[in-house]
Amino acid sequence: MEKLFFIWFYFKVYPTFDLAGFLFDLDRSQANRWMHRLKPLLADALGAELALPKRKLTSIEEFVLAFPEVKQVILEGTEHPV
Repeated sequence: MEKLFFIWFYFKVYPTFDLAGFLFDLDRSQANRWMHRLKPLLADALGAELALPKRKLTSIEEFVLAFPEVKQVILEGTEHPV
């Protein structure tokens, strides 16, 4: 049950692995492993019901079709130290 809640929480909040590890009493590397192991299981379970949103778009045209109400997009691609 804890792993199920972990993966639901991860996709709802998208915390860093440091925060996810802290909240679930895991090491950050273990939180990373859990996410990568549980993600396909969740996709299999929810994908059959078409309940997962699409996460990857491959073109601008695909973006426009997915989000026709969006008129302006701002991308910020600079990495900043935290």
